[in-house]
Amino acid sequence: MARAPTGHAWTMSRRAADSDAPIDLEAVEQELRAREAELSQRLERFAAAPERGSGLGFGKRVGDGTIEAVSRMTDAGVGEALEPAEARVKRALVKLEEGTYGVCDSCGEAIPTARLRFAPASVTCVSCARG
Repeated sequence: MARAPTGHAWTMSRRAADSDAPIDLEAVEQELRAREAELSQRLERFAAAPERGSGLGFGKRVGDGTIEAVSRMTDAGVGEALEPAEARVKRALVKLEEGTYGVCDSCGEAIPTARLRFAPASVTCVSCARG
């Protein structure tokens, strides 16, 4: 299966990703809505306040509590990385509703079909995405 950069397994095969056949917008919408729900759920988990009594407590020895502190910092970083992914998915869904899906948000040119098949949440062409 072709994989999106985020590691999410999209349902389209590599053969389909290489095809210039028209994109099934209903299938794209279903995939984007599923991805949106997944990202939202993951973000809620990272945003949830720690359970009462699970505060960081450092012991008398060097390193006590370090694993917990590193784990929380890692979780915060993952949460921050998920927010832009969720925003891209939401923007792609808006573009589907507007009828502008497949048009680059930056330059207005068509986004290549292969890019949309590989990464359905793409809202910019490759050139604009590279900056």
